[in-house]
Amino acid sequence: MVASPATLAERIARQQAREENVRAYRAAQAALAVAAAQPLATAGRYDRRAIMRLANAIVRERMTARLGQSYRALIGKALKQAWAAARETRRAAAH
Repeated sequence: MVASPATLAERIARQQAREENVRAYRAAQAALAVAAAQPLATAGRYDRRAIMRLANAIVRERMTARLGQSYRALIGKALKQAWAAARETRRAAAH
């Protein structure tokens, strides 16, 4: 049995969408790795730009991993996570 052209086109479109989502997720993971590699605290001071960059990378990675979650819903959690990492970095540098 041969699939109808509409069904075949729909399958192709779904496959292309899946591939695009995988590429977006990999790009988000790469951006998260770059942001996580940046120092969050230097010379006893927090780098707020690096912290915000890390939080945005966390949000982007989570949004591409799970559909249906908004930026607003995720940014608060991501900022808490980024600030916790910054405090830990600062604590580790002090000892």
